[in-house]
Amino acid sequence: AFDWFMHIISLPWKLSIAVLVPPPAYCGGWLCFVTALGVIGALTVAVIDFAGLFGCETGIEDEITAITIVALGTSMPDLFASKCAAIADEYADASIVNVTG
Repeated sequence: AFDWFMHIISLPWKLSIAVLVPPPAYCGGWLCFVTALGVIGALTVAVIDFAGLFGCETGIEDEITAITIVALGTSMPDLFASKCAAIADEYADASIVNVTG
């Protein structure tokens, strides 16, 4: 049930990225690469802006907001990727990469 819920929540993001980023077959994959970098940059700007707005509304300083919210938002995907890698791999070699790097 939780997987279905998360799928529905993330569906707008999945669809928008699927529409914006072309397939890697075009231009030797370079068009896909450059477009994906642009989308990542735009999402980064959005996260920073929303974190700043949240900090402004709640009265939290920008430095504290950056350290907590933005850092947590960038670390959580690595945590989940490491967890999935540790569960899927017998020796969990891929999950060690996020710990050391």
